[in-house]
Amino acid sequence: MSTRVRPTIVVGIDGSRGGLLALGWATDLAARRHWAIRAVHVVDHDRPARPLTAVPDLDDGDKVLADAADELGRLGCTEASLEVQHGHPAQVLLDLSRTAALLVIGRRGGGGFAELTLGSTSQLCTALAGTSLVVVPDDWDRDEGELGMIVVGVDGSHAGQAALGFAFEAAAERGAELVIVHVPRQREGFPPPGVWVNSADLPWQEAARELVSDAVAGWPEKYPDVVFRTHYRPGHPVQVLAQHSKAADLVVVGGVGRSEFTPLRLGSVSRGLLHHTQCPVAIIHTGS
Repeated sequence: MSTRVRPTIVVGIDGSRGGLLALGWATDLAARRHWAIRAVHVVDHDRPARPLTAVPDLDDGDKVLADAADELGRLGCTEASLEVQHGHPAQVLLDLSRTAALLVIGRRGGGGFAELTLGSTSQLCTALAGTSLVVVPDDWDRDEGELGMIVVGVDGSHAGQAALGFAFEAAAERGAELVIVHVPRQREGFPPPGVWVNSADLPWQEAARELVSDAVAGWPEKYPDVVFRTHYRPGHPVQVLAQHSKAADLVVVGGVGRSEFTPLRLGSVSRGLLHHTQCPVAIIHTGS
């Protein structure tokens, strides 16, 4: 009799607060969905050497794994696996995540997952991941409790449908309200919405309403218990979604995965959200 293999969440840990927050977020989702956790610390031997006068940096991963084990114990998780890998952090995590259901990393880290500069692990994974990805900000605090709201951005694309599916499922398992956000493009030269005589008949409103209606079709029937509302008005997508993130537990957007380290072409919305959201961001890739 064959044993069903559980989907796995790969989590990047590096000894930083962000890594532990990512581990906490992944542990919560794994408990809800009965998935497995594979927490990985990548020792990067290619990083610049420290000055000779500095304390030797002998990173064998033991301290990182010990801290992660303590955090898992605090969270009551007893079934996660912890391991050390060697190589380029982003490349290792991308390789390991190819057969995973989800990759979870911190937005900033203490070394391997460092600052959000071009070429960092968080941006490379966001742009190149072939699986869905969640990036957890370092100032997020899951111990404060859930806010009861999931936000998803839609644009009428196939990736937007994948994002909607992830968002509806997340809202259903949390009993959260779902806010479906579309930011329509407003042609240059159009006056701001506040100056139109009839605010209920703005020139972009009908098209936006139709796009959102088409995008949502079928999902309420699949998740009848999810309460949702729609939001659409012109603006900058990053600004609008970031504003919603202040009261949300998760922001979900679609993305397109890439399987090689080609010239980085990270979408402007995904890149902006990494900088500005105040809650975890899920970037749902539809394939390599």
